[in-house]
Amino acid sequence: MTYRSMAGYYEWNTALIEHVTHGAPVGSTVYLEVSDETLNRVGIQRWGSPPDNRTWREDFLATVQDNCTSGERVATDWLLSSTPQAPPLGVAFLGAMVLAASNMATDAQGQLHERNYFRRLSDVLGVPLGSQGRPPGLPTGAEEPLWRDWLVYLRSRGLDSTAKGGEGPRRFIAYPISQTLIPEGERRRLRRLISERGYPAGWDGETLASRLRADGLPSTKLRELLSRTGAAAEDVQMSLLDVLQGVHAAGEEQEEGHRLTLGARQLVAGLYREEHWRTGEAEYRLFPRQPRGIRLAEMAVHFSWGPEALKLERPGFYQPLGEVTPAELKAGMRYEVTGSPFIDALVLPARDYWVLRQDPEAQGLYASLGTPGVGEHLLLLLRDNLLADLQRFQEAELVYWPGRPEPLGDGWLEIRELMVIGNHWDEVPAGAARALHEALRPPGGVSVHLEGGVRAERGGAYLAGAAPAVRVMSFALDAHLRICRGDQEIFAASVPPGDVVRVPFDEPGTYDLVAESRGVQALRTVRVVGWEELRAASIELNGAGGTEVNGRRIWGAHVWEQ
Repeated sequence: MTYRSMAGYYEWNTALIEHVTHGAPVGSTVYLEVSDETLNRVGIQRWGSPPDNRTWREDFLATVQDNCTSGERVATDWLLSSTPQAPPLGVAFLGAMVLAASNMATDAQGQLHERNYFRRLSDVLGVPLGSQGRPPGLPTGAEEPLWRDWLVYLRSRGLDSTAKGGEGPRRFIAYPISQTLIPEGERRRLRRLISERGYPAGWDGETLASRLRADGLPSTKLRELLSRTGAAAEDVQMSLLDVLQGVHAAGEEQEEGHRLTLGARQLVAGLYREEHWRTGEAEYRLFPRQPRGIRLAEMAVHFSWGPEALKLERPGFYQPLGEVTPAELKAGMRYEVTGSPFIDALVLPARDYWVLRQDPEAQGLYASLGTPGVGEHLLLLLRDNLLADLQRFQEAELVYWPGRPEPLGDGWLEIRELMVIGNHWDEVPAGAARALHEALRPPGGVSVHLEGGVRAERGGAYLAGAAPAVRVMSFALDAHLRICRGDQEIFAASVPPGDVVRVPFDEPGTYDLVAESRGVQALRTVRVVGWEELRAASIELNGAGGTEVNGRRIWGAHVWEQ
């Protein structure tokens, strides 16, 4: 009996694109990670429980087979996109390729064998394995243009793909394998480890990663994952957090025959630092991260004084809200969230330190905005019991800050204008501040910074003719900067680290900025759009806002009768 899918190919294609890109901050990397768990999560959020005691995996495979095969051959020519800005049609098919790799066992070196992979892919697509060791209709390299379409689309949105080809005979199999960050076997190991060690639900990904390193890791793969730095480390931390929250939601995730209901997850908040307009005193607010893989809903956080709505501020983050006292920083906090069946709480992890970066959208304000690069001025919030270790790092010329630590109360100190000035962290013991040592250690010896410019929307693309200046920072005395728009190189020169470079961002498009110093590279993507794409922001008008003048109320550019 042939099973007809509940959701069509276009619906699944759109669902997977939104699942992996919604909630991704501009400049971040994207994994097209597709597993049984992914398909179940996407299906339940969009369409509820699958019918007839089926699974969402079966529904997904049925629609891919119906639309991407003909007879006993693969048929994908119609998937090639013609418009770079449009969502590519081949994402669901690529997802099937990733699914084929997600549950495969590896050899002793952690490698997947090509013939074993394509046998599994043939099963996923419902076609026989051809005489050339690949599914019929999918000759060697035929899938590569689909991966290229996916990369072009992500770059047009200010994101970057992690899909990379391999060397030699593994060139094409490496694409789908690279998209499974934590394979299912490692996830099972992690779940057992988290349960046995009793790691709490209120941690964030950075804390979990640091604790796993300190407590020991059971496999070579996990050790390799936790050795990554920069944006790659942030990707690992997000996946680790997903596993942790899945363990604590397991009591609510129960199999019902072939179905699985989803337990609620938690939003994790960082900090947003402002200063009181009159006194200049530091004020801290919650800065919630937008979760990836969760459909947006109208959610509210419930505080002791009442509910506050969660509103998107920029890609990847909600607007700052609430207030955080030094006592709450020490204990960590958990607040009820309503409005979504998939989110039940907002948590502020209990930590001994917070590394805050300058908000590029608001001068003088600091926030939890990811891993700092070389040459950034940071604000470090830490417990006083870590001050001796930080001073030891300063004496070893790893970090520098002017002035004295500012006490906030309850044992918390602010270190302002802190800079990482050394790259010899391996030579200086971490002592009791292992997690802080890892957090301050730069991911590489070079980074690309953007300064100024006018954005079309908060956290988004820049306007043509008003793009930012570029500054390359390095621990070395020399650096090289190369800038390309698509396949066209528009700038390539040696640049003195720290000097401002005026780059001709004259035409709309996606620009790749690659800085190199002493064999270390840093990549940054800048998206530039024309002024015709500038849209007026919508605001909620009500009778209480604005100023009354002669019987009319004025609020910004809006005027209406009373």
